[in-house]
Amino acid sequence: MIRAQLVGATGYGGLGMVELLVGHPEIELVSLLAKNDVGQPISAFFPHLSGLCDLRVEEATPERVGRDVDLVICATPDRIGMGYAPALVDAGVAVLDYSGDFRFRNAGEYERYASRQPSVAGRPHTCPELLSRAAYGIPELFRDDVAGARLVGNPGCFAVAIILALAPALQSGVIEPQSVICDGKTGISGAGKKPGALYHFPDANDNVTAYRIAAHQHAVEAMIALERWCGSASRITFVPHLVPITRGILCTTYATLSGDHTLERIHGLYQAMYAGEPFVRVLPLGVAPGVKTVAGSNLCNISLALDGENGRLIVISAIDNLLKGQAGMALQNANVMFGLPETLGLERVPVYP
Repeated sequence: MIRAQLVGATGYGGLGMVELLVGHPEIELVSLLAKNDVGQPISAFFPHLSGLCDLRVEEATPERVGRDVDLVICATPDRIGMGYAPALVDAGVAVLDYSGDFRFRNAGEYERYASRQPSVAGRPHTCPELLSRAAYGIPELFRDDVAGARLVGNPGCFAVAIILALAPALQSGVIEPQSVICDGKTGISGAGKKPGALYHFPDANDNVTAYRIAAHQHAVEAMIALERWCGSASRITFVPHLVPITRGILCTTYATLSGDHTLERIHGLYQAMYAGEPFVRVLPLGVAPGVKTVAGSNLCNISLALDGENGRLIVISAIDNLLKGQAGMALQNANVMFGLPETLGLERVPVYP
């Protein structure tokens, strides 16, 4: 049995991992750590866990993090994981980090990302020597890297939806890589549990708000990952929007065709690339996904359309931001890291309606 410790257990990302690991047959959640809300069972904060997980939340201290476990999962903001990782890696403990700390191969890539993240902009990485040893956690593209890694950077939620939507088209060369425009919509849970003025019910309800216009860090992350995957640079203009739903991401991506390509051929390319991938569904032509088609699951639904008059491919991707965009992808990565069946603990049917 793999012994796992969860740091940042009382946020939405931590909660998602607790829910997934409660019934996991090979990974045992043995300790929960946090900076806030310590000293009580996690079920005191999330009563739906009563009788399922009543572990007491302990204070996250350097001495406690990584003790007597095989895997540390950091469901924490940027720059927390990089503080713990060097000692954990030296001790032979596997690390899976939710933040942007280990999504990149070198300090230059990290700094491109950090420049768009107000809370970390201008602050250098504290352990850049570990970046070359870290794997980027999208198994659909980088499964072999994840399988051999002891340090994995879980991807950003919007980045997952963008990357899975674009990877087949960019790899096959059917679109112009400099022409990509993406419109993203996300539920309010994507902002985390901490309240904010933008997420206050009277402001968010009956409203749609664009934010970080052409300045979101996940666009940089997606461009870097897709360049690594395809071998050529792409450019993505990305505008995210907050919509008044609890969970879910829907990205509509537009790109100029590189030539005379039929929708049927492009659809076939997507089906071929994702054949056998348990968590990516390329929908039949004419069927468009909504966020309820993936809610509560680790699935990504992808739909394709062609604007023939203007020579553009349209790719629509839908994920649950708290699962495929966060905790579900993290468990998928943990399974791959430890050589377990990739779907273990993730065989969840979407909750509909």
